[in-house]
Amino acid sequence: MRARRCLLFGLCALLSIARPATSTAADTVLHLPSAEFLLSDSNEPPDADAAWQPQALPDLWADSRPDVKQQSGWYRFRFDLAEQPDQPYAVFITRVRPVGEVFANRNYIGRSGSIARPQNAVYPQYMFIPPAALHAGANELFVRLVGTGAHALTPIAVGEDLAVRPEYERRFFWQVTGVQFCSALALLWGVFSLLLWLRRRDDTIYAYFGLSALCWAIFTSNYFVRFPPVPQPWWEAWVDVGAYGKIMFMTMFALRFAGLDWPRIERGLWCVFALLMGLGLAGDLDLIAGIGNIEWWRPVFAFTIAYVGIFAYTAWRDPKVENVLVTLAASVHLFDGSYQYLLSHPFGHLRLDLYDFLPLNLMLVWILIDRFICALKEAQKLNAELEQRVAQKHAELERNFRQMQQLEQRQAIAEERQRIMSDMHDGIGGQLISTLSMVEQGALSSAEVATVLRECLEDLRLTIDSLEPTDNDLLAVLGNLRYRLDGRLKRCGIRLDWQVKEVPRLACLTPQNVLHILRILQEALTNVLKHADADSVSVETGVDALGAHAYIRVRDNGKGFRGDHAGHGLANMRQRARSVGGKLDITPSPTGTTLELLLPVA
Repeated sequence: MRARRCLLFGLCALLSIARPATSTAADTVLHLPSAEFLLSDSNEPPDADAAWQPQALPDLWADSRPDVKQQSGWYRFRFDLAEQPDQPYAVFITRVRPVGEVFANRNYIGRSGSIARPQNAVYPQYMFIPPAALHAGANELFVRLVGTGAHALTPIAVGEDLAVRPEYERRFFWQVTGVQFCSALALLWGVFSLLLWLRRRDDTIYAYFGLSALCWAIFTSNYFVRFPPVPQPWWEAWVDVGAYGKIMFMTMFALRFAGLDWPRIERGLWCVFALLMGLGLAGDLDLIAGIGNIEWWRPVFAFTIAYVGIFAYTAWRDPKVENVLVTLAASVHLFDGSYQYLLSHPFGHLRLDLYDFLPLNLMLVWILIDRFICALKEAQKLNAELEQRVAQKHAELERNFRQMQQLEQRQAIAEERQRIMSDMHDGIGGQLISTLSMVEQGALSSAEVATVLRECLEDLRLTIDSLEPTDNDLLAVLGNLRYRLDGRLKRCGIRLDWQVKEVPRLACLTPQNVLHILRILQEALTNVLKHADADSVSVETGVDALGAHAYIRVRDNGKGFRGDHAGHGLANMRQRARSVGGKLDITPSPTGTTLELLLPVA
């Protein structure tokens, strides 16, 4: 609502500028609708007895004297003053081509431009007449047309400066300033629409509207650019781009506005636009004889009827306020086009076709901005809903994750409980049952029973040690083993050489794998106690040359063994090594046996 009020305020301000207050001296303005004419190359006003001929204005030489090749002619105006002026006078000429020179009572007043450098856009001319150049009674005003190109002159107004200036300013506004304002607006919202399209490539409606607005800006620039930056034929071709493009792209926009997705029609419109541009360029550059005389406004007018009809169809199908207003605004262009092209107009009349696109563009800009704002609000709403859904899903995932953690924890506890039960059943449980059976049969002495019970306790301690947290640190695992076995080795007269040093942390040190490693080392040291007949054993850790494996090396100085004496114990050790992802190497020799367990670092 605020934007509408600002737009209405701007239009009111624009109209207030366009219609300044009328001077109280308006009755002193003399409007001269006719003159006397004389063809002459003279640089000074011709004599009074020359062959002057009456001439009504406006006078377009192409109509009044089409066969004349002469490039200079004089107009004489006569008017009476009641008294000698004491205030500056002025002469106001709506349009003059190509260059006009003004003389008051044969006194040079001024010139509308340079003969050597003719102007493209013809501005209203306003020249001061000093009071001394006029006198009471009969006065003469001469206007000379000179230069190349079309020659034409409109009626002129003469009077006191304060009286004539409001007419000039009003005409200058509508003929120049207003056109510049429309061109600037069209350029602004054309660029803005194309930038929107670059961010939203699927919405080609913004692209077509932006191209139409830019073409309108190009077309109107022809009426205020005095000196084009390129040669005149190329400038005329550039203006043709604007004249044809604003209608063709508006037709494509109307199709999209109506929700009519007709790709073939759009491609056909592009082809017609390219054809019109090619023929127009050929006419501007005189590449094809006679093509410049074709009335190219006819196909343009036909497409104007087409896009207005599409807007009308949209309003009939969906009679919303905005659709009806767009149709009415587009109709302004159609009605003015009919007035402009179907009726004849004198030279110098005010061209309303420079403004007839303004109501439609203002309406469409408002609608597109409104749609864009609605789309932004909808996007913000969707983002808020999406954030809410994401938060809900995040909370749901957290709940599910906690539940999964609890389930995994319960499952891990159950698996660990099952493993411990299995190890105790297969290990210490089986050993105790076997021992009990032999005790009942009287097959074991007290010392042997004590030995078996110690082995059962050591096995139980290993199982308990495997449950201790290790943080993947091998030193912690081996430290517990040393604590368990050091006293037993000393009682048997075996010296322990402990050369364990820090190695990288091992990801394979799970409770089950720790138990496998401890049992391998327990079996190795038990073999030293029972079979090696050694008095020294060393335990050493390190990392191989490639850094891929950490090793545990157990070496004794006993009598060794032959490979054919390897039994189930060594096979079980190798199987346990494979279970933890490692490798077990046993090297017997006459001077002792070396066992090396390789564990993966990664």
